Amino acid sequence: MIMPRPNHLRSDLGAILTVGGPLIVNNLSSIGVNVADTLMAARLGSTQLAAVAIGSGVWIAYFLLGLGVIMALGPTVAQHYGGSRFVDIGYDTRQGLWLTLLVSLLVIIAMRTVEPGLRWMGIDPAVSIVAQGYLDAMSWGVIGAYGYHTLKQMSEGVGHTIPIMVVMGVSLPINIFLNYSFMHGRFAWEPMGAIGCGLGNGISFWLMFMMISFYTARSPYYEPFKIWQRLERPDPVALRRLVVLGLPIGISLFMQSGLFTVVALLMGTLGTATLAAHQIVLNYSGLVFMIPLGLGMAITVVVGQAVGRSDVVGATRIGYTGVCMCSSISLLFGVTTFIFAEEITRVYVVDPGVVALSVSLFKIAALLQIGDATQVAAAFALRGLKDTRVPMVLNAFNYWGVGFALAYGLGIYYGFGASGIWIGLTAALWAAAGLLLGRFVIVTKRMLAIGVSVNQA
Repeated sequence: MIMPRPNHLRSDLGAILTVGGPLIVNNLSSIGVNVADTLMAARLGSTQLAAVAIGSGVWIAYFLLGLGVIMALGPTVAQHYGGSRFVDIGYDTRQGLWLTLLVSLLVIIAMRTVEPGLRWMGIDPAVSIVAQGYLDAMSWGVIGAYGYHTLKQMSEGVGHTIPIMVVMGVSLPINIFLNYSFMHGRFAWEPMGAIGCGLGNGISFWLMFMMISFYTARSPYYEPFKIWQRLERPDPVALRRLVVLGLPIGISLFMQSGLFTVVALLMGTLGTATLAAHQIVLNYSGLVFMIPLGLGMAITVVVGQAVGRSDVVGATRIGYTGVCMCSSISLLFGVTTFIFAEEITRVYVVDPGVVALSVSLFKIAALLQIGDATQVAAAFALRGLKDTRVPMVLNAFNYWGVGFALAYGLGIYYGFGASGIWIGLTAALWAAAGLLLGRFVIVTKRMLAIGVSVNQA
């Protein structure tokens, strides 16, 4: 392991925070919409809250599968930028937009055919119908969502993340306003409940795409990349390169989010109150996760740019620094979650039964948060190295060989209920943390051994 000297530590932390700071704000704003949706749905009753929980879980699983493919653009652009191949950045970004159309079509079809599966899982028909309506309404914004994230990946790759923060900051209050208006029937709209939440999100996706498109077309910062100079036909070679790199990322994300979606469905079989408690704990855990996630995104960029400069020593050092940073921050959040579990729960709900169950789950979630932050930092460090296939295989074992097996076994088969399911989730993320960090050690040692680095920093 390469230990950073004090001057390297300061520069590495500074680079990660410079890129990651705006991404953290972006992520917090993004999850802020989900928190607001959960709070508003909770006040409409358990059925609406359960529909949002299941609908958003399905959406996230499908969305992340497609997003992983598009996320290949981030490390690709980062390495182009590190190597000063600016024109290639624009070309690959335009090809990424073609890829967006294909991915969007597949995800829209999947979103609109969910209800039979929900009924087969034994979910309450009243909840299934509303959840399908939520997904139908949101599906109108899928192309806008992926278009935004394509340009977001490009901006992250070149280390220019402040515009991403601004776009999300502007869209957040608009999104919440739209969701509130549609859900509760304000300003001449008929009350739509959870379905209105999906519609508001779909409109907001298009707004975000239009804002970032306008900025990248007009800002002088992006001029060297010539992103909007012309739009070539789809290039099978370029598209295949992105898919080969990104599909394993998408499958990894899908396996992780798919586990959480299946867990939500398992919770649904334990009753609406149990599902509501699960959604509250998952929602808050997702909120605090946005900080290590933002830093993890920055790790991919800084590691990728170092590789583009042929500085594998620096890339290795930055990877270790980023993992330690994320783990330390999550330890603080975990302790806070454990101590203030009841106070956090009462921000969401006052039902005594839901509060009691939520508090018990928060005690487990405190440990989960630490493993989650560590695994995401290691995963993003590997993406900066363009290592995605082996992590995909490892995650298949982590999330389904460990996570699902324990969640189902403890929670359903042995009857420990929600607590047993959350123990399974926690074990999966800790397994991912250990195995992905081990993979980073192996890959960087191999790269260093063959003398890739030209800068022995």
